[in-house]
Amino acid sequence: MKMTKTKKSNQIEVRCNISDLKVESHQASESRTIVGYAAKFERWSEPIMGWFREKIDRDAFSECDITDVIMCFNHNVDSILARTTSGTLTLSTDEEGLRFEFEAPATSLGNDMVELVRRGDISKCSFKFTVEDDEWRYADKQNQMEYDERTIRKIDKLYDVSLVVYPAYNDTEAGLRHLEERKQQYLNTQHNEEDNPNTTQGVAVDSTEDSIADSQVYRANPATLDSASRKRTTELLNLKNR
Repeated sequence: MKMTKTKKSNQIEVRCNISDLKVESHQASESRTIVGYAAKFERWSEPIMGWFREKIDRDAFSECDITDVIMCFNHNVDSILARTTSGTLTLSTDEEGLRFEFEAPATSLGNDMVELVRRGDISKCSFKFTVEDDEWRYADKQNQMEYDERTIRKIDKLYDVSLVVYPAYNDTEAGLRHLEERKQQYLNTQHNEEDNPNTTQGVAVDSTEDSIADSQVYRANPATLDSASRKRTTELLNLKNR
């Protein structure tokens, strides 16, 4: 099964999670503390944009920049609810995933969020981020996978965590387009290798000098050449003997 690894991308991505979103209950007073998970580890997502699914490694946030992250509604920076720099938003990781906690502000938006979360009208959250390191397994005839699979190994920076009504994939097509372009590059590489059977491990071996050298090696020890080289040098020797 072929796997490819990629490094840091500057493309901002957004992912949505059906979270264990709730308003914490306190016996002493009516709570305004909203808690939940922005991301959960080692769980395959539903197919994204119809062609791949992904999961987040449990160490993905270990070196992530969370120095200035905002909590907002529907990823609208004008609808801010809390912020790490002010100490009103707390982010932490546990065995489950990336957990958040914040006290809803005494604003009309804050009041709305408390009521809507408590009623269950808002039950999803998503986060905006960039990837430092990921790993892909592309579906092909050999592995018979239905979807490509992506494992996010390292997240570089977290920009916001947001309470959302609907998943934000439709608003982030530009952020996902670079993933499609990267897959196309992979497919082009595979097609080039298939179209040029005289290429072994990405190195062309069809030059005349290489052919002569291979034919000399072949006479000495045929087992030293791979199947493609053996076939080519055999054809060369047959032409010389005609």
